Amino acid sequence: MRVHKCDHRSKRRVSYDGDVLSRDGERITLRAIWTLPTRTLPYVTFEQGDIFIETFYTDRWYNLFEIRHRHGDLKGWYADVARPARITNDDIEWDDLALDIWMDPDGVMLILDEDEFETLARELPPNEAASARGAVALIQDELRTQWRRFANDAIAHALIQRHWTLGTAESCTGGLIGDVITDRPGSSAYFVGGIIAYSNAIKQHTLGVHEATLRQHGAVSEPCALEMARGVRHALMVDLGVSATGIAGPDGGSADKPVGLTYVGVSSPLGEQVERHVWSRDRAGNKQATADAALRLLMRHLTATGHPGAQAESHRSG
Repeated sequence: MRVHKCDHRSKRRVSYDGDVLSRDGERITLRAIWTLPTRTLPYVTFEQGDIFIETFYTDRWYNLFEIRHRHGDLKGWYADVARPARITNDDIEWDDLALDIWMDPDGVMLILDEDEFETLARELPPNEAASARGAVALIQDELRTQWRRFANDAIAHALIQRHWTLGTAESCTGGLIGDVITDRPGSSAYFVGGIIAYSNAIKQHTLGVHEATLRQHGAVSEPCALEMARGVRHALMVDLGVSATGIAGPDGGSADKPVGLTYVGVSSPLGEQVERHVWSRDRAGNKQATADAALRLLMRHLTATGHPGAQAESHRSG
């Protein structure tokens, strides 16, 4: 199958070959190899032999590439905002509209070339510009789904390799972390269960969070998240505990603790760590962002060569 990348005027700019992996009436997925010289971007380096699993759609305003090193390690996902692809028996043509999104294996997402798109959009019919802008949210959802599947697999592999079990202690996420983890078939091999500690009483009496911690620091705090992660290890007799506590909104915030403030923590024989985040989404978005942050923390904790000491804290926002 011959692929032709075109500009926004539908003029062909780059052509290359790919092997078809699957196709139906609305999409086609193929495998292509990077044969150009090494290209280093701020977020990834493309090298000769890199494998691109490319999916093009006839009914969507984007395409999606999964990029792997020639040895198979994932480098990330790249999505181009584009007109729906034109697919024949032998060719794929797609029009690049400049706006791109990158997602790396750590779950960090970047929206690229927004200024270039806004300049180009002046030449597009208003309905096309609107469709292109609307594709961004759809791409973000798709990339997050892809990343959660990857993170789940990485966490599962690391836990099974160590013969470890996992338990969750959740407040603001209300069980969402456990829900995401159990989306993976076979998760019963390592996931024991979770405790939804929405009230301070459950945090104290079930997870062992100290009354002094709640009084001095509050339920939404780094010490509380750490004690929750420790406590679920003891309560469920698991090797690794992950916790989340925060203010999902839309109410409940203050000057010191705004809506969206969240702490996620882990505790295991490898060490302990708490991360602080401040999200700026709606209630559902803040909950999902916190669950994703817990997955990221679990994955890094299990796969890092060096591990942080107790009560290490990193500050992030998003």
